[in-house]
Amino acid sequence: MARRGGEITAAFPGGGSSIAGASTGATTPAASPYQASSHQNPTYKPFSNFIPLVSSVIVSTIAACFWVILAVTNPTKAIKTSLWAAPVFALACGVVILLVANGAALGIGVLVVVFVIGAGLYSCWASGPRLRHASEVLSTSVIGAHLPPSTSCLVIFVLFATFGYMAFWTVAISCIAAAEGHFMNYRMAYVAVLLVSMAWTMQVLRYVVYVAVAKLAHARLVYGIRMPGGAVEVFCGTIFGPTFGDICMGAMAVPVNSAVRGLARAMKTATGGNDEFIFSGQGCCFAVSDKMLGRANRWGFVHVGARGKAFCVASRDVWSLFVLRGIANLVDSDLTGSFCFLSSVTAGALASLVAGSWALATMDKDEKKLVLPVSIYAFLIGYYMCRMMIAWPQACVAAYHVAYAENPQNPQLGTLIPEHLNELQAIAADRDRHRVVESKDDIDDS
Repeated sequence: MARRGGEITAAFPGGGSSIAGASTGATTPAASPYQASSHQNPTYKPFSNFIPLVSSVIVSTIAACFWVILAVTNPTKAIKTSLWAAPVFALACGVVILLVANGAALGIGVLVVVFVIGAGLYSCWASGPRLRHASEVLSTSVIGAHLPPSTSCLVIFVLFATFGYMAFWTVAISCIAAAEGHFMNYRMAYVAVLLVSMAWTMQVLRYVVYVAVAKLAHARLVYGIRMPGGAVEVFCGTIFGPTFGDICMGAMAVPVNSAVRGLARAMKTATGGNDEFIFSGQGCCFAVSDKMLGRANRWGFVHVGARGKAFCVASRDVWSLFVLRGIANLVDSDLTGSFCFLSSVTAGALASLVAGSWALATMDKDEKKLVLPVSIYAFLIGYYMCRMMIAWPQACVAAYHVAYAENPQNPQLGTLIPEHLNELQAIAADRDRHRVVESKDDIDDS
């Protein structure tokens, strides 16, 4: 009977105790911590982090459209703008994070400052022939692809789908912040699962756009024709066809390889090859990334769409063509990839700046610990939204490089790549000549 009274008490928290007392006079047993999986935190304000995150989704959408329009209409200005905008907005985002004033925010803020310094140095290095060649290739490939007008509509449709997914994702992450209970002891695991899910989903959407646009651009650049059926059929075939599995696999492999290769380049730039310990780590990273690059690279997606090959086979075949034509280093060091990364960082930093400032201004002192995760989530939302949209011009450039590797005498491609190769060879020869002269002077002085 006491158990029944406890059940009534649990069901009617306002007046069940008098009923239970009248019937048995027994006290209600203590509730088990496993009795309820979760409940809402009574002190939590449901819109305290949801509204800033939704605002970051809106800002990210606008920023992504801005970068794509600028890249298509004025490639030179787009690349130059990304080189200075990324460190500036990242620094502003870092200032907002440091205002949270706790240990975690200090650590993240220091990392942001290190990135700003590295991005600023890279902006100084990425000039001259490389910048001019990247602008010319981006302009030539986008114009030469002659994508049908329906391509823009389908990319915008994918953007709206991404907007809906991100809005749903912000609801999920906000619910985790609002919930309490036994299973909420694993909150970090839930957040990690949501972050991995968002990253992979956005990479898949990005490469769906990439493969579809690359297929259209490749047909135009190689054969001078438009794909039968147009952009609608190509997009449907990419999403519902057998290539979707290869896209999902490549969406996991390519970012890992890019991260390893970026780490090796950062170590090389930071040390100049003088530190033996770091130099050995850099060599290991380059060895691993070189192995992966021949088996999993973003240029392989062009043959996935155009030739229907498996992703690993396509990556190996395309990279072999690059090596055969002597353009592997040129393609690998092309600034288009850096432009896409820096423009996405700019969009992410802008979204984080808006969401973090909003949260910092509206949250109570007890809730300010949520400003840091809100800023991080907003940055990831902005980064992936822009990364998905900017895949359009990046796919055109990849198709241009693959088309040249397949047939260097293709008259539709012009002479951009051979001229840039000759220019780089002349610069390298001049640099070697100066080194020989300097070493000879050192010998004479000794």
